Amino acid sequence: MALIQKDRRKKVSVSEMNMTPLIDIVFQLLLFFMVGMKFKELDRKLETDLPKAGKPKPEDPLIIKNELWIKISVKAGTEADPNPKPHYVVDQKVMADAAHLRRTLAAASRLPGAKEDPVILDPRDEAHHGWIMTAMDYLREYGFKSINFKQ
Repeated sequence: MALIQKDRRKKVSVSEMNMTPLIDIVFQLLLFFMVGMKFKELDRKLETDLPKAGKPKPEDPLIIKNELWIKISVKAGTEADPNPKPHYVVDQKVMADAAHLRRTLAAASRLPGAKEDPVILDPRDEAHHGWIMTAMDYLREYGFKSINFKQ
């Protein structure tokens, strides 16, 4: 009787299944479907300004768009006020403060066609989020439509 019990303990059960190949196949299928997915629905939702197909006609007007560049960085604080301050530069002109930025954007918005021209924000890594939002608020206030970030 002891011999039979000994044999039962030596038997190996095959109740566990190796899941590694199954996981590999699932990831392969996931990758296949992600790469093969058509992005037609996403393309329809994105606003793009693509050129027309074909050669331009001579009667088509030549539209030159000017870009308004706004760089935002940090101006170091002084001994009296050690807190960092925003440093705005609009088209290579240094702004004294946010009020100067607001006056400059108000003047730029009065130029013909300026509100349709692209505005490019170029914040530095150390620029505070609030400073960027201030510039964006002023741009929206004066009706600028195309606000982009430098990549």
